[in-house]
Amino acid sequence: MSENKSRAIVFTEAARVKMAHWLDRSILWINDNWGKVKSATSREKKETIEALVILKQIILLKSVSVEDKKFVRSQSADIVKILILISLKFIPLPIPLTPMLIYLGKKIGIDMLPKKQR
Repeated sequence: MSENKSRAIVFTEAARVKMAHWLDRSILWINDNWGKVKSATSREKKETIEALVILKQIILLKSVSVEDKKFVRSQSADIVKILILISLKFIPLPIPLTPMLIYLGKKIGIDMLPKKQR
C-alpha cells in the first residue's frame, strides 16, 4: 500500500511543443516589456501614496479639493482591482487564469486593469 508512485504529468509531444513555444513568447515579452512593467508599477506606487496622503487629510477633516477627492476615488478603484488580481495568485489555479479573467471581465463590461494600463 505504501508504493512510491510518481506524480509526473505526462504531456503529449504537441502539448510540450506548445508549452515550449508559449515560454519562448513569454521570455521575449518580458525582455521587451520589463521597462514598461517596472515604470507602471513605480507610477502606481506613487499614485497610491498620493491617494493615501489625501485620504489622511480627509480623515483629519482638512480641506480637500474636488479634484483630489476624484483622484482618491479612482485610485481606490484601481487598488481594489489590483488586490483582486493579486489575491488570485494565492489560489492554486493555472497561470493563464489572470489574463483569462481580465478578458472575461472585459466581455461583461468590467475592466480589471488600472486606468493607466488600458
